[in-house]
Amino acid sequence: MFSRTVSLGALASLLLSVPAMASDYRVTGKAYALGNWQSPVYEERYTPRTQEGRAEVHYVDVEEERIALKTLDYSRGDIHPSYRLEDHRLDRLWAAEWSSDDRITLKRGDISSPETETVTVKVPQVIDAGFDPFIQQSWDSLLAGDRVTFHFAFPNRLTNVKLRAEQIRADDSPLHHKKSDWVYFRIRVDSALLSLFADDLYLAYAKDGKRLMVFRGRSNIPDENGEGRDVEIRYHYPSD
Repeated sequence: MFSRTVSLGALASLLLSVPAMASDYRVTGKAYALGNWQSPVYEERYTPRTQEGRAEVHYVDVEEERIALKTLDYSRGDIHPSYRLEDHRLDRLWAAEWSSDDRITLKRGDISSPETETVTVKVPQVIDAGFDPFIQQSWDSLLAGDRVTFHFAFPNRLTNVKLRAEQIRADDSPLHHKKSDWVYFRIRVDSALLSLFADDLYLAYAKDGKRLMVFRGRSNIPDENGEGRDVEIRYHYPSD
């Protein structure tokens, strides 16, 4: 088993060091450190989803080296995919995986021996990139002024957190990159007490196609020292 792990690790390192062509990706997102808008600190590159419901996100640094890889499995639905994110600079893992008894196992820590916690599924249950289709599915309610609540599986804290989303005015959004015809949302913890310890997330969507254009909040990729960082990610689509 150990020799197989080594050989697979070597293969992964080789694959991570080879950037793919831009045409191989469905969506890309450039992540900027807050206050430094001159150049991105890394880029997210999303592969098209396969017929089996699988997709990948390749995280690439400014030198075009892949620093992390996320695999997604949408076989249980768009808003709660299983996922596994491996940061190969730091040998760290974050994951949310469906178990055989229809619960969710959360993982964080060393890739070889992460901490784990199994949580009960709540409705509506959102996992990782599933927040985007959840916003799209809740579009009419949000634009009608409703606050929409959901549960978000959060490997960083090994818990299922209740969040709420709401539309806000453009002037109330701190996004640096804005357009007048976008729709703006805020996501925050749905608890007065817990909100004291968690920052809000801010999103901007294009009305045409309900596409996510900008995300602002805590990155799922720490800096090279393993410290958390806040970023503004600007997304680009093949038709742009």
